[in-house]
Amino acid sequence: MSIYSVVMSTLKPLAIPTFPIIKRGDHDTYITFFLYNDIAAFIADDKEQKTAYYVQVDVWTKDALVFTELYEKTRQTLIEAGFIRRGVSPDLYEEDTQIYHKGLRFYYVLKQ
Repeated sequence: MSIYSVVMSTLKPLAIPTFPIIKRGDHDTYITFFLYNDIAAFIADDKEQKTAYYVQVDVWTKDALVFTELYEKTRQTLIEAGFIRRGVSPDLYEEDTQIYHKGLRFYYVLKQ
């Protein structure tokens, strides 16, 4: 299973359109994610047994009332699935597109 599959299946119960890297289609509320680093987490017999992935998950919505709820649900869902939070997550508002945005950074180890 790839890290992309793990993120997609983990977020599926939220029933929010979720996309690797960029949004596709016309959605006012959605989630995107991308990898910003990956390293060997465990090596045995000169073979990588586990890989650590650093993943940024971004929540996007034009609805201010949905924004905090979506952030909390996304964060909690990923933590419950074994993702470990990394970094800061400022609240952002994109003036040009009038959309609320928050990037969440996580660390996840996947067995090869």
